[in-house]
Amino acid sequence: MQKFPELRKQQVALMRADTLTGHVLDDEFILALNNVQKVYTIFDNVELALEYAKSIILENQNIECIIYGSNEKVLHYLSKQI
Repeated sequence: MQKFPELRKQQVALMRADTLTGHVLDDEFILALNNVQKVYTIFDNVELALEYAKSIILENQNIECIIYGSNEKVLHYLSKQI
């Protein structure tokens, strides 16, 4: 799986997963099986990442999004299940 990205200033990283299995999905919503697949999407701030995550979840209830800050700290977990 892709290594956690190096974030600058207020940047955050968003990762997607299947809510039913917990398997990590790439940016095309395909099961991540190798290092070539992009599993993190970088945003310049948390507000943009939250907006994008909410749009994903509205379209597909079986996807959850995790937003990370620097040092891989979880800032937000979003799921239709909650």
